[in-house]
Amino acid sequence: MVPQSQPYEKRECGMIGNVHHEIAVNCAALAARPGQGYALAMQISFETLRAQAPYIAELADRHSDWIGPALADADAALATVLTGLGEAGRTLEDEASLAVAMRTAKGRIALLAAAAEVTGSWTTAQSTAALADLADAALDAGLDLLMRLAAARGHLAPGVEASSASSGLAIFALGKHGGRELNYSSDIDIVAFFDADRSVLADPMDATKIYSRIVQRLAALMQDRGADGYVFRTDLRLRPDPGSTPVALSLDAALAYYESRGQNWERAAWIKARPCAGDRSVGEAFLRELAPYVWRRHLDFATIADIQAMKRQINIVKNVGAARVAGHNVKLGRGGIREIEFFTQTQQLIAGGRDQSLRVRSTSEALLALAKAGWIGQAAAYDLIATYWFERAVENRLQMLRDEQTHQMPEAPEAIATIALLMGFADTSEFEAQYVAALARVQDYYSELFTEGESLGAEGGSLVFTGSDDDPETIETLAGMGFAEPAKASATVRKWHYGSYPATRFAAARAHLTELLPSLLKTIATARNADAALARFDHFLSRLPSGVQLFALLRNHAHLRALLVSLMASAPRMAEAVIHRAHVMDGLIDPAFADDVNRPAVLVAKVDAFLSEARDYQDVIDRARIIGQEQKFLISAGLLSGSITAGRAAEQYTGLAETLVGRLFSAVKREFALRHGHVPGARSGLLAFGKMASREMTVASDLDFILLYDVAGDVEESDGDRPLAVSQYFARLTQRLVAALNAPTAEGVLYEVDMRLRPSGNAGPLATSLKGFAAYHRDNAWTWEHMALSRARVIHAEAGLEADIAAVIETTLSEPRDPAKTIEDIVSMRALMARERPPRHPFDLKLATGGLVDLEFIAQSGQLVAGRVIAAPQVEPARVLRRMGETGLVPQGERLAEIHGVYSTILEVMSAALADPFKDEGWTDAFRERLAQITAYPSFERLSDDLVAMQGEVATAAESWYARARALPPGYGPVG
Repeated sequence: MVPQSQPYEKRECGMIGNVHHEIAVNCAALAARPGQGYALAMQISFETLRAQAPYIAELADRHSDWIGPALADADAALATVLTGLGEAGRTLEDEASLAVAMRTAKGRIALLAAAAEVTGSWTTAQSTAALADLADAALDAGLDLLMRLAAARGHLAPGVEASSASSGLAIFALGKHGGRELNYSSDIDIVAFFDADRSVLADPMDATKIYSRIVQRLAALMQDRGADGYVFRTDLRLRPDPGSTPVALSLDAALAYYESRGQNWERAAWIKARPCAGDRSVGEAFLRELAPYVWRRHLDFATIADIQAMKRQINIVKNVGAARVAGHNVKLGRGGIREIEFFTQTQQLIAGGRDQSLRVRSTSEALLALAKAGWIGQAAAYDLIATYWFERAVENRLQMLRDEQTHQMPEAPEAIATIALLMGFADTSEFEAQYVAALARVQDYYSELFTEGESLGAEGGSLVFTGSDDDPETIETLAGMGFAEPAKASATVRKWHYGSYPATRFAAARAHLTELLPSLLKTIATARNADAALARFDHFLSRLPSGVQLFALLRNHAHLRALLVSLMASAPRMAEAVIHRAHVMDGLIDPAFADDVNRPAVLVAKVDAFLSEARDYQDVIDRARIIGQEQKFLISAGLLSGSITAGRAAEQYTGLAETLVGRLFSAVKREFALRHGHVPGARSGLLAFGKMASREMTVASDLDFILLYDVAGDVEESDGDRPLAVSQYFARLTQRLVAALNAPTAEGVLYEVDMRLRPSGNAGPLATSLKGFAAYHRDNAWTWEHMALSRARVIHAEAGLEADIAAVIETTLSEPRDPAKTIEDIVSMRALMARERPPRHPFDLKLATGGLVDLEFIAQSGQLVAGRVIAAPQVEPARVLRRMGETGLVPQGERLAEIHGVYSTILEVMSAALADPFKDEGWTDAFRERLAQITAYPSFERLSDDLVAMQGEVATAAESWYARARALPPGYGPVG
């Protein structure tokens, strides 16, 4: 992310701070020219432009009767030309006639764009948009005619309208044409794909041949020159594998190429892609299908290195030199337009898969979106927008002189003076100063994102790991960094370079690692024990399946290097997650991470946005696992870093689970209905128990829920092609939901599911009718099942079923019961648990005597025997304990709620940090320190001592409460 390092002076831009595209682009030239502005630009007359630009003079002579009225209302003149061009495409009978109409339209709009921009009627942004709109209209007009000619030859199926819009052929504008930012004398880059399933052609087998001929003729209409000029040079080479493919490809062939062989530069090209002509519905459908290729599900920091390499290659091929005025390439040179585009598009590619707001075509809008999302500072966005349009204005003036596709500033002083004059500068030296300042601004921002590669040395020494022997200076440097065994450290790093591990086997990974090493070793050296930290990283690396993406990510983000080294010492579970799925770290670089991880609504929105792009049912399943694992990791990172409290982490884990279960349940029902239909009049819902119900989940929690359904009338089976009996339908539906949640896929397992709390436990049906559920809890349920019911919560239900389920629960828990018998059942059950499930570790705070189970039993038993007094149905145990204190049922209630909070925090941290919390090897000094820090204790020893005392308090309180509860009168009456 680029910091907000450079202040942005509003100068004459007024309210540019409103972050609105039009305001930004209208202020572009002003931002780059303090003290000047449109007042000066308006002083440049059309006659001055004619005198300086031979091409404009020629156009003005050709369209002398038209240009004067056109300049009086440039917008209206543009609209009239485009309307006329569309009419020509629908009515003219041959290519020659249409070619004349198209070239005439191009000449007029080229003249209008130059005159309106230079005299100040239009901004450069408006001028480039007008040229792009002209290109769209010309392509549509040409395709309209060519489709009518194809119909006349018998190529179209009967009844098909012979028009561009009904052609089944989509024309895509790429590059600046796609972003409606077309250069004054630019080529247009187009790609043509057809939908073979549209049944447009009489013989679908000839689709490739017929559509390719149409596209070839369309390109000829656009670029063939006549006495009246040409329309646009048209480049078809950005299609897939242009050396071996026809100029028109089927959608299926195009998708197969991009998904299997597409490269990063092609992803960048498709950022701006826009259906600009032809059958736009085909085009929009294709872009939706292509989105997962362009916008990756995971952050892709290797893209930075790839695009940086592309830029370096351009610099070499084009012999790009330092920033200057005379002879500088305003597009490809240092600080030029391409660097702004790379700066913008790279960050769009990296983060656009997660944040759909970044998927915009215009460079200006993309910069504003990046600023709004926090990837760059607002000042950076304004600076780069202003500079972009300033440089685009210079580029336009270079090209409008002679309609040359040049980006090169002239060498001669008098030629530079001409450009300065057309830019509105009376003083050439002032223009040159502003031009160089603009290049410098771009270079500053660009260099922050695209470093040229880190030195292979360290402060105060060198780090060389080539050869088989230790480099003496490297050993000295490592010792100075804090490694007690520098020779062993050197041997470890050399092993990485030999490709000994899968993560370093490929050259690209080793290249990233080489540039990462100085900063990585510095980070490791700052750990408490540098040698131990290096050993942990070596072990981590030995198990990492691939290194390219992670090394690239760590190169670009120092705080992630520090975090990863820290996690290896204090949170091995987190490090393990990175080993298996490095993409889980993606969200940590999101500028809004610290804030978003604390906001439930943001979490839900991110899950919904990610799942909304799924192509099919299996993709929903995979995407649920990807976003689920990532968000669990982020919540854990927020908890362990102190960004969020344990209570909020529990709510977020639960909110994530609830959202994913709900979305997957909806997807399962849709998929299931394709074969088995629906049960008419049926309603279904999910009832959660345990920590999911009370919103206290940890990262490792199972999902405890059951499926309930209700069927109106006497319906016996579903209405699909393969009908099922009602009970079988919902049992199978439940099986599908459980599989969607816990089946292992290439993306892992999402959640383990526990359905033992359904009526009759594992012996009962997977899905239960609401009537059966009510009858079971009325006549057959055990006390422990009613205890579980006391905090059960509906997490998903249809059409009023939630209220019906709640009514059953309320009725069940309101039934009179014998307090003495109820308490005896609960005490007996706790004794049985103590015998059969003793605590496994001193910090097994759930099962320990005086631990979390005892607190929950106090709360749940209170709900059963004194629910009317507590008057807080279906709430989490801590709130019940407080109410029991407030009502006098348990005088220590408030203190017990505090202890519940401490226990819950410790268990949240243990689950987040440790793969197996009850094995001592995970309890490193670093973890103990982190645990004490999060629980606000001065030391781990003090925490341990207090926990022993707390367990004693809870055990005493439980014994006292049970004795008192046995004597309570039936009927939930007040305490005597």
